[in-house]
Parts: sequence; C-alpha cells; structure tokens
Amino acid sequence: MRILSLFLLLLLATSIVASAQEPAKVDPAHGAEEEVRRVQDALIDAYVHRDIAALDRILADQYTFINDDGTVVNKRQTLDSFKSGDRQITSYEREDDRVRVYGDVAVMTYRYRSEETYKGRDDSGDFRLTRMFVRRDGSWQMVGGQETRVPNSEPGLDAQRFLGAWRALSITDTRPDGTEVPDLYLGAHPVGLLIYEATGYMCFGEMNPDRAKWADGSRGTPAEMAAAAEGYDTYCGTYEINEGRKTVIHHVRVALVPNDVGADLVRKYEFSGNQLKLSGTDGLRPGFKFWTFTFEHATPTK
Repeated sequence: MRILSLFLLLLLATSIVASAQEPAKVDPAHGAEEEVRRVQDALIDAYVHRDIAALDRILADQYTFINDDGTVVNKRQTLDSFKSGDRQITSYEREDDRVRVYGDVAVMTYRYRSEETYKGRDDSGDFRLTRMFVRRDGSWQMVGGQETRVPNSEPGLDAQRFLGAWRALSITDTRPDGTEVPDLYLGAHPVGLLIYEATGYMCFGEMNPDRAKWADGSRGTPAEMAAAAEGYDTYCGTYEINEGRKTVIHHVRVALVPNDVGADLVRKYEFSGNQLKLSGTDGLRPGFKFWTFTFEHATPTK
C-alpha cells in the first residue's frame, strides 16, 4: 500500500511538470483581430496624411463604401478624392471597436468622431461604422464598409450645461503671436446676453456700453444710427452641439447684419466653472487669428 501511494505521488508530480513545460496555446483568432486593427490604424494614418500609395495597398480593387447619405463610392473614387484634395481629414478618433474573425473574413464595428471637409464643405461628425476585410496571401485588405451618422440631438452633459441665460463678461481679439486686445467696436466689457433654450432655439445680443446717445431720443441722424449699429450686434435662430468636436453651431434666422441671415456660425466652446467661452473667426478684423467671448451663467435679478 505504501509503495502504491509513492507511485501515485510520483505520477502526479511528473504530469504537473510536463504540463508546465508545454508551450501556451495562442488563439489564432485573437492574433487576427489585432492584425485587422493594425490595418484600420494604417488606413486612418493614410487618410490624415493623404498617403495614396498606402490607401492603394489597403483597399482591395473591389472596395465599395456606402456613405451616411446613401451614396456609394468605389476604390478609384476614394483614391481620387484624397489625391485631388477634395477630401481632407484632420482628426479621426475611434472608440468602442470590436472585431469578429470568420476564417479569412473579418468584420469590424466601431464609433468615430472626425474633423474633415469635402470640397470645402464641413463634413465632420459622429459616426457608427462597419468595415469588412478579407485575408489574401497572408495579408488583410479592406473590401467594403458602411457608416451611419449619429444624430447631434442625442443629449449629453455639455448640452445640458448650455441651457439658460449667459451674461457677457468680455471679448478679446487674438493676434497670431498670442497677444490679446479688447474688441475695437464692443470694447473690453460689452453688455450682452446669450440664451439657449431646450427647444433648440437661441438668441444673442451685445453692445458697447459707451455708445453715444442720440441728440433726439426718438430719432437718430444717419450718422448717429450708423455709430450705434457699429457698437451693437444681435441675431437669433436655432443651434446644435457637437460634443465630440466641442463646437456649437448657430443657425441664424434673424440678424442685425443682413449677411448673417441663413449663415451657420461655428463656435468652439469651453466650460470652466460657471463660465462659458466661445471663440470664432467670422467678422474678425485683418491681422487677427480669432476672437474669444467670455460669459457667465446669469442669475435672475429683480
């Protein structure tokens, strides 16, 4: 009995040592998933740097892509759009990606936010995308894809913070060297209100508090009216927020400046405590890079 027990212990120890010496098994599917992700990363790098040779290698000759508006493009059209400069992508952030491998076929899904233009038109946004890959001669190529734009109306934290009335604190114009100076027409401390409604409407009004009063309070001369308008601005309309790009777009419906009616005014935004900063370039004087308007959340007063 004692000899049998020693034999069993020796057998058990031998099997443990043998198991420990066996090489760990590698999941081939996991390796393929990482290969597909690397191909996708290379594609985005080629997009941003407009590397036509890399795009030609990555995209299969049979490549077909369905855009969010339903249009269909092939490989040649895709290459031509980057070669000509019609399509320009400056930022592309991917998240929530998942890869499924079925032998020599792989499907990748993810969400991405981009900053891009097509023929000079802003084509940035937030998208859900599906891509298809095929492995040929040991290498993965992209054969197709389809994207869907995520509506900007999806509520987010920033969208909630915008709501309400904001009181103007200051406006500055920034030179290329970073120097900030007060706005020429509105002054360093304009008086104004910016209002965002949950209904999607917004309204904005600002003025230079040092504007000269009219001699006749009921009617100004042409010169007085011109001077008053020079130190005043206002417009109202609807708005949409792109939290991925940190921009708010004001779709102008009525405005003091006739040219602003129908315009889509894009502002970069930044929250800091109870303050909101908006920056843009429209209406900017020559020799300046951008302007910055600072507001604070208004508290109702009697």
